[in-house]
Amino acid sequence: MRFTEYVAFQYWCFHYFYLLSIHELMRILMSTSVPSLEPETAALPRPSGPTLADVLARLSSFTVSDQARQNMASSIRTLSRIVDRPPEYIPIAAPSLRRLLEQASPGALSVSDTRWRNVKSDVRRAIKLTELTTAAIKLDVPLTAEWEAIASLGPSPTSRSMLRRVGRYCSARQISPEGVTDSLIIDYLTYLDANQLSRTPARSVSDLLRVWNRHVATDPSERYSVLAAPDRSRKYALDWRDLPAAFHADVQAYHEACLHPDPLDADARFAVQSSTVKQRDRMLRRIAAAAIGGGVDRNVLQSLSALVDPKRLKPALRFLLARNDDKPNKQLADVLGLVLGIARHWVKAPADQINAIRLLERRFRCQQRGLTAKNKERLRQFTDEKVLRRFIALPDRIIAKAKRQPLHSRSARQVQTALALSLLQIAPIRIGNLVSLDRHRHFKWSRFEGERMLHLVIPGAEVKNDVDLEFPVPRDIAAQLDEYLSTYQPLLANGHPSSLLFPGRNGGPKRDTSLRRQMDKTIRDEAGLVINPHLFRHLAALLFLERHPGHYEEVRRLLGHKSIDTTIQSYAGLETIGAARRYDTIILDLRSEPGDA
Repeated sequence: MRFTEYVAFQYWCFHYFYLLSIHELMRILMSTSVPSLEPETAALPRPSGPTLADVLARLSSFTVSDQARQNMASSIRTLSRIVDRPPEYIPIAAPSLRRLLEQASPGALSVSDTRWRNVKSDVRRAIKLTELTTAAIKLDVPLTAEWEAIASLGPSPTSRSMLRRVGRYCSARQISPEGVTDSLIIDYLTYLDANQLSRTPARSVSDLLRVWNRHVATDPSERYSVLAAPDRSRKYALDWRDLPAAFHADVQAYHEACLHPDPLDADARFAVQSSTVKQRDRMLRRIAAAAIGGGVDRNVLQSLSALVDPKRLKPALRFLLARNDDKPNKQLADVLGLVLGIARHWVKAPADQINAIRLLERRFRCQQRGLTAKNKERLRQFTDEKVLRRFIALPDRIIAKAKRQPLHSRSARQVQTALALSLLQIAPIRIGNLVSLDRHRHFKWSRFEGERMLHLVIPGAEVKNDVDLEFPVPRDIAAQLDEYLSTYQPLLANGHPSSLLFPGRNGGPKRDTSLRRQMDKTIRDEAGLVINPHLFRHLAALLFLERHPGHYEEVRRLLGHKSIDTTIQSYAGLETIGAARRYDTIILDLRSEPGDA
Protein backbone atom coordinates (compact mmCIF):
# COMPACT_ATOMS: atom_id res chain seq x y z
CA MET A 1 0.00 0.00 0.00
CA ARG A 2 1.42 3.38 -1.00
CA PHE A 3 1.55 6.10 1.64
CA THR A 4 -1.14 8.17 -0.10
CA GLU A 5 -3.44 5.13 -0.12
CA TYR A 6 -2.76 4.61 3.57
CA VAL A 7 -3.64 8.25 4.33
CA ALA A 8 -6.86 7.87 2.34
CA PHE A 9 -7.71 4.73 4.28
CA GLN A 10 -7.08 6.55 7.58
CA TYR A 11 -9.27 9.41 6.38
CA TRP A 12 -12.12 6.96 5.72
CA CYS A 13 -11.60 5.33 9.13
CA PHE A 14 -11.74 8.69 10.83
CA HIS A 15 -15.05 9.68 9.25
CA TYR A 16 -16.77 6.31 9.52
CA PHE A 17 -15.52 4.91 12.83
CA TYR A 18 -15.56 8.02 14.98
CA LEU A 19 -18.20 7.81 17.69
CA LEU A 20 -19.69 4.55 16.38
CA SER A 21 -20.93 1.93 18.80
CA ILE A 22 -19.12 -1.41 18.98
CA HIS A 23 -22.02 -3.08 17.15
CA GLU A 24 -21.90 -0.52 14.33
CA LEU A 25 -18.13 -0.84 14.13
CA MET A 26 -18.25 -4.63 13.87
CA ARG A 27 -21.00 -4.45 11.25
CA ILE A 28 -18.81 -2.23 9.05
CA LEU A 29 -15.66 -4.28 9.57
CA MET A 30 -17.45 -7.55 8.75
CA SER A 31 -18.96 -6.09 5.57
CA THR A 32 -17.52 -7.38 2.28
CA SER A 33 -18.26 -4.15 0.42
CA VAL A 34 -15.46 -1.72 -0.35
CA PRO A 35 -15.97 1.72 1.21
CA SER A 36 -16.02 4.65 -1.18
CA LEU A 37 -13.84 7.65 -0.49
CA GLU A 38 -16.16 9.92 -2.46
CA PRO A 39 -18.58 12.19 -0.55
CA GLU A 40 -21.76 10.31 0.28
CA THR A 41 -24.62 11.79 -1.73
CA ALA A 42 -26.78 8.71 -2.25
CA ALA A 43 -28.65 9.40 1.00
CA LEU A 44 -29.16 13.09 0.16
CA PRO A 45 -32.39 14.12 -1.53
CA ARG A 46 -31.65 15.82 -4.85
CA PRO A 47 -33.37 19.22 -4.89
CA SER A 48 -36.18 19.59 -7.38
CA GLY A 49 -35.45 23.26 -8.08
CA PRO A 50 -32.34 25.34 -8.86
CA THR A 51 -29.19 24.70 -6.86
CA LEU A 52 -25.89 26.39 -6.18
CA ALA A 53 -24.46 24.35 -9.07
CA ASP A 54 -26.80 26.29 -11.36
CA VAL A 55 -25.56 29.52 -9.78
CA LEU A 56 -21.94 28.51 -10.40
CA ALA A 57 -22.75 27.73 -14.05
CA ARG A 58 -24.14 31.26 -14.55
CA LEU A 59 -21.34 33.16 -12.84
CA SER A 60 -19.59 33.87 -16.12
CA SER A 61 -22.64 35.77 -17.40
CA PHE A 62 -22.77 38.19 -14.46
CA THR A 63 -21.95 41.82 -15.22
CA VAL A 64 -19.52 42.17 -12.34
CA SER A 65 -15.76 42.54 -11.92
CA ASP A 66 -13.51 39.49 -12.18
CA GLN A 67 -12.66 39.84 -8.49
CA ALA A 68 -16.32 39.85 -7.48
CA ARG A 69 -16.93 36.79 -9.66
CA GLN A 70 -14.01 34.96 -8.04
CA ASN A 71 -15.25 35.93 -4.58
CA MET A 72 -18.72 34.54 -5.27
CA ALA A 73 -17.33 31.27 -6.67
CA SER A 74 -14.99 30.91 -3.68
CA SER A 75 -17.85 31.59 -1.24
CA ILE A 76 -20.09 28.99 -2.89
CA ARG A 77 -17.32 26.39 -2.61
CA THR A 78 -16.69 27.36 1.03
CA LEU A 79 -20.40 27.08 1.84
CA SER A 80 -20.48 23.67 0.16
CA ARG A 81 -17.56 22.55 2.33
CA ILE A 82 -19.15 23.86 5.54
CA VAL A 83 -22.54 22.20 4.98
CA ASP A 84 -20.76 19.04 3.75
CA ARG A 85 -22.58 18.57 0.46
CA PRO A 86 -21.72 19.37 -3.18
CA PRO A 87 -23.29 22.46 -4.83
CA GLU A 88 -25.73 20.38 -6.88
CA TYR A 89 -27.29 19.18 -3.60
CA ILE A 90 -27.70 22.66 -2.10
CA PRO A 91 -31.06 24.21 -3.07
CA ILE A 92 -31.33 27.98 -3.41
CA ALA A 93 -35.00 28.06 -2.40
CA ALA A 94 -35.05 30.31 0.67
CA PRO A 95 -36.62 27.93 3.25
CA SER A 96 -34.26 25.04 2.40
CA LEU A 97 -31.09 27.14 2.14
CA ARG A 98 -31.95 29.05 5.31
CA ARG A 99 -32.21 25.77 7.26
CA LEU A 100 -28.80 24.68 5.97
CA LEU A 101 -27.28 28.01 7.00
CA GLU A 102 -28.84 27.76 10.46
CA GLN A 103 -27.38 24.28 10.99
CA ALA A 104 -23.93 25.12 9.64
CA SER A 105 -20.88 25.04 11.94
CA PRO A 106 -18.25 27.18 10.18
CA GLY A 107 -16.12 27.34 13.32
CA ALA A 108 -15.59 23.58 13.18
CA LEU A 109 -13.63 24.13 9.94
CA SER A 110 -11.75 27.15 11.33
CA VAL A 111 -13.76 29.58 9.22
CA SER A 112 -13.70 32.97 10.99
CA ASP A 113 -16.82 35.00 11.80
CA THR A 114 -15.83 37.67 9.27
CA ARG A 115 -15.23 35.10 6.53
CA TRP A 116 -18.57 33.41 7.27
CA ARG A 117 -20.43 36.71 6.99
CA ASN A 118 -18.70 37.39 3.68
CA VAL A 119 -19.56 33.90 2.43
CA LYS A 120 -23.25 34.37 3.15
CA SER A 121 -23.24 37.86 1.62
CA ASP A 122 -21.52 36.65 -1.57
CA VAL A 123 -23.87 33.66 -1.91
CA ARG A 124 -26.93 35.89 -1.49
CA ARG A 125 -25.58 38.27 -4.10
CA ALA A 126 -24.88 35.43 -6.55
CA ILE A 127 -28.39 34.02 -6.10
CA LYS A 128 -29.89 37.46 -6.67
CA LEU A 129 -27.92 37.97 -9.89
CA THR A 130 -29.03 34.64 -11.37
CA GLU A 131 -32.71 35.63 -11.05
CA LEU A 132 -33.46 31.92 -10.59
CA THR A 133 -35.41 32.66 -7.42
CA THR A 134 -36.96 35.62 -5.64
CA ALA A 135 -34.82 34.91 -2.57
CA ALA A 136 -32.48 37.77 -1.60
CA ILE A 137 -34.30 40.19 -3.94
CA LYS A 138 -35.49 43.33 -2.18
CA LEU A 139 -38.84 44.89 -2.92
CA ASP A 140 -37.91 47.84 -5.12
CA VAL A 141 -41.05 49.83 -4.34
CA PRO A 142 -40.99 53.46 -3.15
CA LEU A 143 -42.65 54.13 0.18
CA THR A 144 -45.77 56.25 0.26
CA ALA A 145 -45.70 59.43 2.35
CA GLU A 146 -47.81 57.69 4.99
CA TRP A 147 -45.32 54.84 5.30
CA GLU A 148 -42.37 57.25 5.41
CA ALA A 149 -44.03 58.88 8.42
CA ILE A 150 -44.55 55.49 10.07
CA ALA A 151 -40.93 54.46 9.47
CA SER A 152 -39.72 57.66 11.13
CA LEU A 153 -41.37 56.53 14.39
CA GLY A 154 -38.77 53.78 14.85
CA PRO A 155 -36.39 54.63 17.71
CA SER A 156 -33.30 53.14 16.03
CA PRO A 157 -31.93 52.57 12.51
CA THR A 158 -32.71 48.85 12.82
CA SER A 159 -36.33 49.44 13.83
CA ARG A 160 -36.79 52.05 11.08
CA SER A 161 -35.43 49.52 8.57
CA MET A 162 -38.02 46.95 9.78
CA LEU A 163 -40.85 49.43 9.31
CA ARG A 164 -39.60 50.44 5.86
CA ARG A 165 -39.47 46.84 4.73
CA VAL A 166 -43.05 46.06 5.75
CA GLY A 167 -43.97 49.48 4.32
CA ARG A 168 -42.58 48.52 0.90
CA TYR A 169 -44.48 45.21 1.10
CA CYS A 170 -47.71 47.07 1.87
CA SER A 171 -47.05 49.88 -0.63
CA ALA A 172 -46.69 47.27 -3.39
CA ARG A 173 -50.19 46.07 -2.45
CA GLN A 174 -51.60 49.58 -1.95
CA ILE A 175 -52.23 48.97 1.74
CA SER A 176 -52.05 51.96 4.06
CA PRO A 177 -50.73 51.76 7.65
CA GLU A 178 -54.33 51.83 8.91
CA GLY A 179 -54.99 48.65 6.91
CA VAL A 180 -52.32 46.58 8.68
CA THR A 181 -54.09 43.75 10.50
CA ASP A 182 -53.21 40.39 12.00
CA SER A 183 -54.17 38.63 8.78
CA LEU A 184 -51.83 40.86 6.76
CA ILE A 185 -48.98 40.04 9.16
CA ILE A 186 -49.62 36.34 8.49
CA ASP A 187 -49.32 37.04 4.74
CA TYR A 188 -46.14 39.04 5.37
CA LEU A 189 -44.65 36.16 7.37
CA THR A 190 -45.45 33.80 4.48
CA TYR A 191 -43.69 36.20 2.10
CA LEU A 192 -40.59 36.36 4.33
CA ASP A 193 -40.53 32.58 4.67
CA ALA A 194 -40.40 32.23 0.89
CA ASN A 195 -37.86 34.98 0.28
CA GLN A 196 -35.66 35.69 3.31
CA LEU A 197 -32.26 34.04 3.69
CA SER A 198 -30.54 35.99 6.41
CA ARG A 199 -32.78 35.60 9.47
CA THR A 200 -35.53 33.39 10.79
CA PRO A 201 -38.75 34.92 9.40
CA ALA A 202 -40.69 34.34 12.61
CA ARG A 203 -38.03 36.24 14.58
CA SER A 204 -38.11 39.10 12.04
CA VAL A 205 -41.89 39.38 12.43
CA SER A 206 -41.66 39.18 16.23
CA ASP A 207 -39.16 42.06 16.29
CA LEU A 208 -41.33 44.07 13.88
CA LEU A 209 -44.44 43.60 16.05
CA ARG A 210 -42.57 44.72 19.15
CA VAL A 211 -41.56 47.96 17.40
CA TRP A 212 -45.02 48.44 15.89
CA ASN A 213 -46.94 47.91 19.13
CA ARG A 214 -44.60 50.14 21.16
CA HIS A 215 -44.08 53.02 18.75
CA VAL A 216 -46.86 52.93 16.14
CA ALA A 217 -49.97 51.44 17.73
CA THR A 218 -49.57 53.82 20.69
CA ASP A 219 -50.52 56.79 18.48
CA PRO A 220 -53.15 58.86 20.37
CA SER A 221 -55.42 58.84 17.32
CA GLU A 222 -55.84 55.05 17.71
CA ARG A 223 -55.72 54.72 13.91
CA TYR A 224 -53.30 51.79 14.01
CA SER A 225 -54.11 48.33 15.32
CA VAL A 226 -52.23 46.53 18.06
CA LEU A 227 -50.93 43.41 16.31
CA ALA A 228 -50.65 39.84 17.61
CA ALA A 229 -47.89 37.43 16.65
CA PRO A 230 -49.00 34.76 14.15
CA ASP A 231 -49.38 31.37 15.78
CA ARG A 232 -47.81 28.84 13.40
CA SER A 233 -47.08 26.28 16.08
CA ARG A 234 -48.55 22.80 16.17
CA LYS A 235 -49.40 23.02 19.85
CA TYR A 236 -52.22 20.79 20.93
CA ALA A 237 -51.84 20.63 24.72
CA LEU A 238 -54.76 22.11 26.65
CA ASP A 239 -54.69 24.22 29.76
CA TRP A 240 -56.05 22.67 32.96
CA ARG A 241 -59.03 25.03 32.86
CA ASP A 242 -60.02 23.40 29.55
CA LEU A 243 -60.20 19.95 31.18
CA PRO A 244 -62.71 18.58 33.72
CA ALA A 245 -62.06 19.82 37.27
CA ALA A 246 -62.38 16.27 38.67
CA PHE A 247 -59.62 15.06 36.34
CA HIS A 248 -57.34 17.91 37.41
CA ALA A 249 -58.02 17.14 41.07
CA ASP A 250 -57.07 13.48 40.57
CA VAL A 251 -53.85 14.51 38.81
CA GLN A 252 -52.96 16.86 41.67
CA ALA A 253 -53.59 14.09 44.20
CA TYR A 254 -51.30 11.79 42.18
CA HIS A 255 -48.57 14.46 42.13
CA GLU A 256 -48.85 14.97 45.89
CA ALA A 257 -48.49 11.23 46.48
CA CYS A 258 -45.38 11.18 44.28
CA LEU A 259 -43.83 14.14 46.09
CA HIS A 260 -44.69 12.97 49.60
CA PRO A 261 -45.27 9.20 49.69
CA ASP A 262 -46.48 7.62 52.92
CA PRO A 263 -43.35 6.08 54.55
CA LEU A 264 -45.53 3.48 56.30
CA ASP A 265 -47.20 2.30 53.09
CA ALA A 266 -45.47 -0.87 51.91
CA ASP A 267 -46.62 -0.23 48.34
CA ALA A 268 -45.53 3.43 48.25
CA ARG A 269 -43.00 4.47 45.62
CA PHE A 270 -39.89 6.59 46.27
CA ALA A 271 -40.37 10.35 46.39
CA VAL A 272 -39.66 12.21 43.14
CA GLN A 273 -38.21 15.66 42.46
CA SER A 274 -40.52 18.63 41.90
CA SER A 275 -39.01 18.97 38.42
CA THR A 276 -40.20 15.42 37.66
CA VAL A 277 -43.69 16.32 38.83
CA LYS A 278 -43.74 19.38 36.55
CA GLN A 279 -42.66 17.25 33.61
CA ARG A 280 -45.34 14.65 34.35
CA ASP A 281 -47.94 17.39 34.70
CA ARG A 282 -47.14 18.65 31.19
CA MET A 283 -47.20 15.11 29.83
CA LEU A 284 -50.60 14.34 31.35
CA ARG A 285 -52.09 17.51 29.86
CA ARG A 286 -50.72 16.47 26.48
CA ILE A 287 -52.04 12.91 26.77
CA ALA A 288 -55.49 14.21 27.71
CA ALA A 289 -55.41 16.72 24.83
CA ALA A 290 -54.27 13.96 22.44
CA ALA A 291 -57.15 11.75 23.57
CA ILE A 292 -59.60 14.59 22.93
CA GLY A 293 -57.91 15.28 19.59
CA GLY A 294 -58.37 11.59 18.79
CA GLY A 295 -62.14 11.79 19.32
CA VAL A 296 -62.59 11.06 23.04
CA ASP A 297 -65.29 13.17 24.75
CA ARG A 298 -63.50 15.41 27.25
CA ASN A 299 -66.35 15.01 29.76
CA VAL A 300 -65.49 11.31 30.00
CA LEU A 301 -62.06 12.18 31.40
CA GLN A 302 -63.06 12.56 35.03
CA SER A 303 -60.06 10.71 36.49
CA LEU A 304 -56.71 9.16 35.62
CA SER A 305 -58.38 5.75 35.51
CA ALA A 306 -60.47 7.00 32.58
CA LEU A 307 -57.36 8.27 30.77
CA VAL A 308 -55.31 5.07 31.11
CA ASP A 309 -58.14 2.86 29.93
CA PRO A 310 -56.84 1.37 26.62
CA LYS A 311 -60.14 2.36 24.95
CA ARG A 312 -59.19 6.03 25.46
CA LEU A 313 -55.44 5.62 25.44
CA LYS A 314 -55.29 4.21 21.91
CA PRO A 315 -57.00 7.25 20.26
CA ALA A 316 -54.44 9.44 22.06
CA LEU A 317 -51.58 7.31 20.73
CA ARG A 318 -52.99 7.41 17.18
CA PHE A 319 -53.19 11.21 17.43
CA LEU A 320 -49.56 11.44 18.58
CA LEU A 321 -48.38 9.04 15.88
CA ALA A 322 -50.19 11.00 13.17
CA ARG A 323 -48.33 14.15 14.24
CA ASN A 324 -45.03 12.34 13.65
CA ASP A 325 -45.86 10.79 10.25
CA ASP A 326 -46.85 7.52 11.96
CA LYS A 327 -43.30 7.03 13.23
CA PRO A 328 -42.74 6.10 16.91
CA ASN A 329 -40.45 8.40 18.87
CA LYS A 330 -39.14 8.90 22.39
CA GLN A 331 -42.09 11.10 23.34
CA LEU A 332 -44.47 8.22 22.66
CA ALA A 333 -42.28 5.82 24.66
CA ASP A 334 -42.19 8.26 27.59
CA VAL A 335 -45.98 8.66 27.46
CA LEU A 336 -46.53 4.91 27.64
CA GLY A 337 -43.98 4.54 30.44
CA LEU A 338 -45.81 7.14 32.52
CA VAL A 339 -49.23 5.68 31.75
CA LEU A 340 -48.06 2.18 32.70
CA GLY A 341 -46.72 3.44 36.04
CA ILE A 342 -49.99 5.27 36.80
CA ALA A 343 -52.10 2.24 35.84
CA ARG A 344 -50.07 -0.07 38.10
CA HIS A 345 -49.40 2.06 41.16
CA TRP A 346 -52.04 4.81 41.29
CA VAL A 347 -55.14 3.56 39.49
CA LYS A 348 -54.39 -0.11 40.30
CA ALA A 349 -56.13 -1.03 37.06
CA PRO A 350 -57.33 -4.58 36.29
CA ALA A 351 -54.65 -7.01 35.14
CA ASP A 352 -55.97 -7.16 31.57
CA GLN A 353 -55.67 -3.36 31.18
CA ILE A 354 -52.15 -3.34 32.65
CA ASN A 355 -51.10 -6.15 30.32
CA ALA A 356 -52.52 -4.31 27.31
CA ILE A 357 -50.62 -1.13 28.25
CA ARG A 358 -47.45 -3.13 28.94
CA LEU A 359 -47.62 -4.66 25.44
CA LEU A 360 -47.94 -1.19 23.92
CA GLU A 361 -45.06 0.10 26.04
CA ARG A 362 -42.81 -2.74 24.89
CA ARG A 363 -43.79 -2.26 21.25
CA PHE A 364 -42.91 1.45 21.24
CA ARG A 365 -40.00 1.34 23.68
CA CYS A 366 -37.00 3.29 22.36
CA GLN A 367 -33.82 1.22 22.57
CA GLN A 368 -31.55 4.25 22.51
CA ARG A 369 -28.03 3.34 23.62
CA GLY A 370 -25.30 5.88 23.56
CA LEU A 371 -25.59 9.36 22.13
CA THR A 372 -28.06 10.32 19.44
CA ALA A 373 -26.85 10.85 15.88
CA LYS A 374 -27.34 14.62 16.29
CA ASN A 375 -25.20 14.75 19.44
CA LYS A 376 -22.49 12.64 17.78
CA GLU A 377 -22.47 15.01 14.82
CA ARG A 378 -22.15 18.04 17.05
CA LEU A 379 -19.30 16.49 19.03
CA ARG A 380 -17.39 15.97 15.79
CA GLN A 381 -16.94 19.75 15.70
CA PHE A 382 -14.34 19.35 18.44
CA THR A 383 -12.09 16.74 16.81
CA ASP A 384 -9.85 19.59 15.64
CA GLU A 385 -7.58 20.64 18.53
CA LYS A 386 -7.52 24.24 17.28
CA VAL A 387 -11.32 24.43 17.30
CA LEU A 388 -11.42 23.01 20.82
CA ARG A 389 -8.83 25.47 22.12
CA ARG A 390 -10.66 28.37 20.50
CA PHE A 391 -13.89 27.22 22.14
CA ILE A 392 -12.26 26.97 25.57
CA ALA A 393 -10.89 30.52 25.16
CA LEU A 394 -14.26 31.88 23.99
CA PRO A 395 -15.41 33.28 27.40
CA ASP A 396 -12.24 35.38 27.71
CA ARG A 397 -12.73 36.77 24.19
CA ILE A 398 -16.36 37.68 24.92
CA ILE A 399 -15.43 39.47 28.16
CA ALA A 400 -12.62 41.38 26.44
CA LYS A 401 -15.08 42.44 23.73
CA ALA A 402 -17.66 43.55 26.34
CA LYS A 403 -15.08 45.64 28.21
CA ARG A 404 -14.40 47.65 25.05
CA GLN A 405 -18.05 48.73 25.03
CA PRO A 406 -19.87 51.24 27.27
CA LEU A 407 -21.18 49.82 30.55
CA HIS A 408 -24.71 48.92 29.52
CA SER A 409 -27.20 46.07 29.84
CA ARG A 410 -26.02 44.78 26.44
CA SER A 411 -22.37 44.48 27.52
CA ALA A 412 -23.56 43.08 30.88
CA ARG A 413 -25.48 40.37 29.04
CA GLN A 414 -22.35 39.48 27.09
CA VAL A 415 -20.36 39.06 30.32
CA GLN A 416 -23.25 37.03 31.75
CA THR A 417 -23.10 34.67 28.77
CA ALA A 418 -19.32 34.38 29.08
CA LEU A 419 -19.63 33.49 32.76
CA ALA A 420 -22.24 30.83 31.97
CA LEU A 421 -19.87 29.31 29.39
CA SER A 422 -16.94 29.39 31.83
CA LEU A 423 -18.96 27.67 34.55
CA LEU A 424 -20.23 24.94 32.23
CA GLN A 425 -16.70 24.30 30.98
CA ILE A 426 -15.45 23.57 34.52
CA ALA A 427 -18.72 22.24 35.95
CA PRO A 428 -20.90 20.41 33.37
CA ILE A 429 -24.17 20.80 35.28
CA ARG A 430 -27.71 20.79 33.94
CA ILE A 431 -29.25 24.04 32.69
CA GLY A 432 -31.87 23.98 35.46
CA ASN A 433 -29.13 24.07 38.10
CA LEU A 434 -27.16 26.69 36.19
CA VAL A 435 -29.98 29.28 36.06
CA SER A 436 -30.65 28.81 39.79
CA LEU A 437 -27.08 29.46 40.99
CA ASP A 438 -26.92 31.83 43.96
CA ARG A 439 -23.72 33.55 45.09
CA HIS A 440 -24.47 32.85 48.79
CA ARG A 441 -26.05 29.40 48.61
CA HIS A 442 -23.88 27.68 46.03
CA PHE A 443 -20.37 29.14 46.35
CA LYS A 444 -18.21 28.22 49.34
CA TRP A 445 -14.63 29.09 50.27
CA SER A 446 -12.09 26.59 51.63
CA ARG A 447 -8.34 26.34 52.00
CA PHE A 448 -6.20 24.13 49.78
CA GLU A 449 -2.42 23.93 50.29
CA GLY A 450 -2.55 27.14 52.30
CA GLU A 451 -4.52 29.13 49.72
CA ARG A 452 -8.20 30.02 49.56
CA MET A 453 -10.16 28.05 46.96
CA LEU A 454 -13.70 28.74 45.77
CA HIS A 455 -16.04 25.76 45.32
CA LEU A 456 -19.32 25.46 43.46
CA VAL A 457 -21.54 23.31 45.69
CA ILE A 458 -25.03 22.11 44.70
CA PRO A 459 -26.87 19.97 47.29
CA GLY A 460 -28.50 16.78 46.06
CA ALA A 461 -31.98 18.08 46.96
CA GLU A 462 -31.65 20.57 44.07
CA VAL A 463 -30.29 18.05 41.55
CA LYS A 464 -32.40 15.91 39.23
CA ASN A 465 -31.23 12.61 40.73
CA ASP A 466 -30.45 13.67 44.34
CA VAL A 467 -26.66 13.51 43.84
CA ASP A 468 -24.53 16.15 45.60
CA LEU A 469 -22.32 18.08 43.20
CA GLU A 470 -19.11 19.96 44.00
CA PHE A 471 -16.55 21.54 41.68
CA PRO A 472 -13.45 23.62 42.45
CA VAL A 473 -13.54 27.00 40.70
CA PRO A 474 -10.21 28.07 39.14
CA ARG A 475 -8.87 31.44 40.23
CA ASP A 476 -9.38 33.15 36.87
CA ILE A 477 -13.05 32.11 36.75
CA ALA A 478 -13.48 33.14 40.40
CA ALA A 479 -12.16 36.57 39.36
CA GLN A 480 -14.64 36.65 36.45
CA LEU A 481 -17.44 35.80 38.87
CA ASP A 482 -16.44 38.52 41.32
CA GLU A 483 -16.22 41.21 38.61
CA TYR A 484 -19.53 40.13 37.07
CA LEU A 485 -21.39 40.24 40.38
CA SER A 486 -20.00 43.63 41.40
CA THR A 487 -20.16 45.44 38.04
CA TYR A 488 -22.50 43.75 35.55
CA GLN A 489 -25.10 41.67 37.40
CA PRO A 490 -26.85 44.74 38.97
CA LEU A 491 -27.55 46.03 35.44
CA LEU A 492 -29.51 42.84 34.68
CA ALA A 493 -31.51 42.55 37.90
CA ASN A 494 -34.17 45.01 36.63
CA GLY A 495 -34.19 46.96 39.89
CA HIS A 496 -34.54 43.85 42.07
CA PRO A 497 -31.49 43.41 44.36
CA SER A 498 -30.58 39.76 43.86
CA SER A 499 -27.82 37.32 44.75
CA LEU A 500 -28.70 35.15 41.76
CA LEU A 501 -26.05 34.84 39.06
CA PHE A 502 -28.67 34.86 36.31
CA PRO A 503 -31.57 37.03 37.51
CA GLY A 504 -34.75 37.39 35.50
CA ARG A 505 -36.88 40.48 35.02
CA ASN A 506 -39.13 39.64 37.98
CA GLY A 507 -36.29 39.11 40.46
CA GLY A 508 -36.40 35.32 40.24
CA PRO A 509 -34.07 33.09 38.19
CA LYS A 510 -33.82 33.74 34.46
CA ARG A 511 -35.87 31.31 32.37
CA ASP A 512 -33.69 28.41 31.26
CA THR A 513 -35.00 28.78 27.70
CA SER A 514 -33.83 32.42 27.64
CA LEU A 515 -30.34 31.60 28.88
CA ARG A 516 -30.12 28.65 26.48
CA ARG A 517 -30.99 30.85 23.48
CA GLN A 518 -28.56 33.50 24.68
CA MET A 519 -25.73 30.97 24.92
CA ASP A 520 -26.58 29.18 21.65
CA LYS A 521 -26.60 32.45 19.69
CA THR A 522 -23.36 33.71 21.22
CA ILE A 523 -21.50 30.46 20.53
CA ARG A 524 -22.78 30.40 16.94
CA ASP A 525 -22.02 34.08 16.30
CA GLU A 526 -18.62 34.20 18.02
CA ALA A 527 -17.25 30.74 17.29
CA GLY A 528 -19.37 29.37 14.43
CA LEU A 529 -20.22 26.26 16.46
CA VAL A 530 -23.57 24.59 17.15
CA ILE A 531 -23.67 23.58 20.80
CA ASN A 532 -26.40 23.76 23.45
CA PRO A 533 -25.85 23.83 27.23
CA HIS A 534 -26.55 20.11 27.67
CA LEU A 535 -23.89 19.22 25.10
CA PHE A 536 -21.28 20.53 27.55
CA ARG A 537 -21.91 17.36 29.57
CA HIS A 538 -21.27 15.12 26.55
CA LEU A 539 -18.19 17.16 25.63
CA ALA A 540 -16.83 16.75 29.16
CA ALA A 541 -17.22 12.98 28.89
CA LEU A 542 -15.58 12.96 25.45
CA LEU A 543 -12.55 14.97 26.56
CA PHE A 544 -12.08 12.97 29.76
CA LEU A 545 -12.39 9.54 28.13
CA GLU A 546 -10.08 10.49 25.26
CA ARG A 547 -7.36 11.28 27.77
CA HIS A 548 -8.29 8.61 30.34
CA PRO A 549 -9.82 5.62 28.50
CA GLY A 550 -12.02 3.38 30.63
CA HIS A 551 -12.31 5.77 33.59
CA TYR A 552 -16.10 5.67 33.64
CA GLU A 553 -16.34 5.96 37.41
CA GLU A 554 -14.65 9.36 37.31
CA VAL A 555 -16.94 10.47 34.47
CA ARG A 556 -19.92 9.28 36.55
CA ARG A 557 -18.80 11.46 39.44
CA LEU A 558 -18.05 14.43 37.20
CA LEU A 559 -21.53 14.35 35.63
CA GLY A 560 -23.35 13.35 38.80
CA HIS A 561 -24.85 10.11 37.49
CA LYS A 562 -26.35 7.93 40.18
CA SER A 563 -25.48 4.68 38.38
CA ILE A 564 -22.33 3.85 36.45
CA ASP A 565 -24.51 1.86 34.03
CA THR A 566 -25.97 5.17 32.85
CA THR A 567 -22.47 6.49 32.19
CA ILE A 568 -21.30 3.40 30.33
CA GLN A 569 -24.45 3.13 28.20
CA SER A 570 -24.23 6.80 27.25
CA TYR A 571 -20.53 7.15 26.52
CA ALA A 572 -19.06 3.74 25.69
CA GLY A 573 -18.57 4.77 22.06
CA LEU A 574 -16.65 7.97 22.80
CA GLU A 575 -13.28 6.21 23.14
CA THR A 576 -13.27 5.06 19.51
CA ILE A 577 -11.36 8.06 18.17
CA GLY A 578 -8.76 7.84 20.94
CA ALA A 579 -8.31 4.13 20.23
CA ALA A 580 -7.93 4.87 16.50
CA ARG A 581 -5.27 7.48 17.18
CA ARG A 582 -3.29 5.12 19.42
CA TYR A 583 -3.58 2.40 16.76
CA ASP A 584 -2.31 4.91 14.17
CA THR A 585 0.80 5.38 16.32
CA ILE A 586 1.40 1.62 16.44
CA ILE A 587 1.06 1.25 12.65
CA LEU A 588 3.27 4.24 11.90
CA ASP A 589 5.91 2.95 14.33
CA LEU A 590 5.85 -0.44 12.61
CA ARG A 591 6.13 1.19 9.19
CA SER A 592 9.16 3.18 10.29
CA GLU A 593 11.00 0.11 11.62
CA PRO A 594 13.22 -1.79 9.17
CA GLY A 595 12.02 -5.30 8.46
CA ASP A 596 12.15 -8.14 5.99
CA ALA A 597 11.27 -7.10 2.45
